[in-house]
Amino acid sequence: MAKRQTTKLSNQIIVRMDDETKEAFMNKANAEGKTASELIMGWIRSYMTEELQKTPDLAKMQADLENLKQQVAALQNEYLGKLAA
Repeated sequence: MAKRQTTKLSNQIIVRMDDETKEAFMNKANAEGKTASELIMGWIRSYMTEELQKTPDLAKMQADLENLKQQVAALQNEYLGKLAA
């Protein structure tokens, strides 16, 4: 079971939802032995620690790929030169 918060917390976030959703959420949380606050705080902490999803820099990726191709070609030439010697 998750460690319960022992520090008195006073800040709140109000979430508006319909009665049916709230009741289903609370019933599921209670059935799992959890509180709504524990579940929501867990989600908030997880959300805050996620690495930001950035749009990939395709130009940089292409430049990196070209650089790697050149390095592989140079290594191949070096290897083939040693084989021929």
